[in-house]
This record gives sequence, structure tokens and C-alpha cells, in this order.
Amino acid sequence: MKEAVRDLLGAIGRVINFLFPFRLPQRIYRHMGFKGTFVFKIEKNKLRFMNTRDEISNDIFYSGIFGNFEGETLRLWYEISKEVNGLVLDAGAFSGIYSLVAASANKQSSIVAFEPHPNNFDLLCKNIQINEFSNITSDNRAISNKTGKVVFYNYSEDGDNPPGFTLINHRYVETESSSISCATISFKEYLESNHKEQILSLAKLDIERAEFIILRDGIERIQTDQTIIFCEILDRDSIFKIFGLFNKIDYVFINIHDKKKRLIHTGTSAEDLSEDLGKNWVILPKQIMESTKFKDIFLKF
Repeated sequence: MKEAVRDLLGAIGRVINFLFPFRLPQRIYRHMGFKGTFVFKIEKNKLRFMNTRDEISNDIFYSGIFGNFEGETLRLWYEISKEVNGLVLDAGAFSGIYSLVAASANKQSSIVAFEPHPNNFDLLCKNIQINEFSNITSDNRAISNKTGKVVFYNYSEDGDNPPGFTLINHRYVETESSSISCATISFKEYLESNHKEQILSLAKLDIERAEFIILRDGIERIQTDQTIIFCEILDRDSIFKIFGLFNKIDYVFINIHDKKKRLIHTGTSAEDLSEDLGKNWVILPKQIMESTKFKDIFLKF
């Protein structure tokens, strides 16, 4: 009965979204998830995406690609993806929305999407396949600071993925969730073994409080390649650690507040940071930030 009601609400939501120009509010459409494929547009490009009643696909279907799911972050990611022609890494790809957006923005870039969660990896592969992108490679390992097998927490055996599937056993791990062993590869080792001659132009890290240890592992290559980093940072303590890591190599930080649709240029200092910050950051070389091309990108925001 419950499943039938969910299916009915999802069908109603799809009809409303198709027939009427207005956007349903999130508090309503979060009950209208459905299972199936839908199409969205970025400029002239059409992309297909699987909806599994998860928050990401539901937000994109009802509010648009630059809407309620990390809209400003995705919009900036899209604009910067247009300008890079080297290697793009998507660590913690989930269902692949960042990889798909990057591939849509730039057919010349080479994108590798890492996703260790088995169910999410299947969904990632399906989303790549239905869009027929030849410049995205999927990898079922996790980028880490070491190679081998690692226990991941917040795993649900019934097929759902609780928020925060992570290799860090932190205080927010759900006590009733299970764990699973996943293959990992060191960030540094992966780049040296597979892309030694290729420039790492752009990387996105959404790896649930493991960002610092992985950035530290690859910091020499990041500095050499002048890589632009999109990074989720959930803890204030981690902000200071990551600032300290990049201050040594003349990088600047920009906070992305998706809910308030604004960018906060924090420069190179973590002192006097506002309490009202978004969870996503862009970390990029000061020289690139000051270039005319990138100044023009940031003027759009």
C-alpha cells in the first residue's frame, strides 16, 4: 500500500512538472519521488538521468540542474569545466551528476568517476551509459591515502545508502548502519600509475570527512599541475587543516553558499571566517584566480 501511494504521488508530480511552468516547493515535491529516467537541459545539451527517489535526482527533476541540489556549486563547476582540457577526477561520484555536467561542458576532457558503494556504482554506470558519454570512465574503488581494502561505514544492507557513506569512523556515523569492505587506491599512487604525463586540471571531492587525508596524499601533484579543487568540508576543524595545507602553495579559497546562492571570497586566511558558510569550497591557485578568463567566470556569480 505504501509503495502504491508513493508511485501515485510520483506520477502526479511528473504530470504537474510537465504541464505547468511553476516549480513545486521542495517541502511538497520531496514526497513525489519516482523511479524512472528523465531529461534535463544545460544550455543546448540534453542529459538523461535516473531517478531512484533519492534526494539528488528528485531535486534536479523538480527544481532544475542548477536548482536546490548544490545549484551554485554545479553552475560554477560547469563554467570551470568548459575551460579545462586535462584530467578531471570525481571522487565520491554517487550517481554521477558532477561527471555528467563536466562531460556535457567539455567533450575534450577526460573524466574519471570514483564510487565505492556498490549500489551507487551501478547507478553511476547506468547514467553514463544512457548518455553515451565516451569521455567518462567509472571506477568502483575509493580514492584514499592508501591502496588496499578499507572498512566503510554508514552502509545499509537493504540497498539504501544512508547519508555519509565513509571510510572515516567519525562521531556522526549512524549506530544502526552496517559496514562493508571496499577497494581503495592512494590518490598519489593512482595519478603516478595511470596519469603520470597528464595534467590533473580539476577534481571534485565529496568523500564525507576524508577530504583532508586525501588532499594531503596528493598535494605535491596538485601543486605541480595547479589543479582546481571542488571540495565538500563538513567540519570547521577540517577547514583550518585544509587551509593550512594549501596556504603553503599559494592557493585561495572561495566558499559556495548554495542555499543563499552566493560566493564568499575568503582568500588565503581562515581567520575571522563567518559562521554562515556553505559546505562546498573551490580551492584554486591564486595565479589562475587572477587570470582574466577566471575573473570573467566569477563575475557571473
